[in-house]
Amino acid sequence: MKKLTALLFAAVLLVLTVLPARAAEVRRSTQALRVDGAEAECDMYNVDGANYFRLRDLALLLSGGDSRFSVTWDAGANRVDIVTGEDYVPVGGELTRGEDASATARPSGQTIRINGRTNGSLPVYNIGDSNYFRLRDLGRVLGFRVGYEAETHTVLVDSIPGGKPPTRLGETEDAGREYLDRIVFLGDSTTYGIGYYYRHGYTDLCPPAQVWTPSSGTMSLSEYAKALIVYPETKEQITIVECARRAQPDILFITLGVNGISYMDRDWFLRDYEALVKSVWEVSPDTRIILNSIYPVADSWEYQGSINNDKIRTANGWIEELAETLGARYLSSFDALEVDGKLPESGQNGDGLHLTGESFGQVMEYIRTHAWQ
Repeated sequence: MKKLTALLFAAVLLVLTVLPARAAEVRRSTQALRVDGAEAECDMYNVDGANYFRLRDLALLLSGGDSRFSVTWDAGANRVDIVTGEDYVPVGGELTRGEDASATARPSGQTIRINGRTNGSLPVYNIGDSNYFRLRDLGRVLGFRVGYEAETHTVLVDSIPGGKPPTRLGETEDAGREYLDRIVFLGDSTTYGIGYYYRHGYTDLCPPAQVWTPSSGTMSLSEYAKALIVYPETKEQITIVECARRAQPDILFITLGVNGISYMDRDWFLRDYEALVKSVWEVSPDTRIILNSIYPVADSWEYQGSINNDKIRTANGWIEELAETLGARYLSSFDALEVDGKLPESGQNGDGLHLTGESFGQVMEYIRTHAWQ
């Protein structure tokens, strides 16, 4: 196993060249729409290849079902408020078809608040006199399914029974080996160990073909954009985004941040993590993403001043918050390993930070019994 070095604690300063923003390609969408099995019509726009919808149109179309949500406008705060599970109250003008207003499209400066929490992750365009939201992003954060029927060129929107599921994955029946086989594990040296121990006889884990790490076995969150992953199928070293573009993973399980907490503040940490998740969804929009907690460290870990369990618990709170904001899921595997708030010495492989094969087995069991339903 790779050990952490002092390089993992050093922040790298990058000089960036600022390029002018490219204008979005906007056109009116000609695709059909089906909501909960029924044909529907409303204005839709295609922005850079993605479907954008008017928020109030979707609220009306989904009203009365499990994925319903309310929409209100606070003019004084220049803010849209959305509450999932609440009935929508029509204001008039919903589902009306207007003239093509593609030429007026511009990024919206309004604040979006969902269930009382400001959400700055949603791309929003003002087209004509209305705000349009990217459909897949809305589906993730508000709790409805989005699909596409290629044969009929139809966008599919379906309610989720029970409405928006919790962000934190709760206890389920054991989903078994079949569930693990659907997961790709992306991360740092604490992820590298999954494939390493599998090769050394721990077959309750997952093979290296399901593990994405650099050849060094580790990376920091702040390096996500330039890190080169050993792509299992070809052994090429390519970026995370290119891996996602090629593989289109069903479930991507990300474990990152333990190195970052030694030098990244909250805003930096969340900014880079959000950018990573969104960059994957840009090229693999149907991938379900689980943000895993950082694992606890043992008392024998030498660098407690830089990485310790108090910092880890704080960062895990950031990760769960980000999962809620983006519509991903969060797994608190920290809970599967900690004893009295720390990793027991029997669970570490010699440096106090990295896990033993048995500890990884506990994590796999926790993943199976806290499955994405």
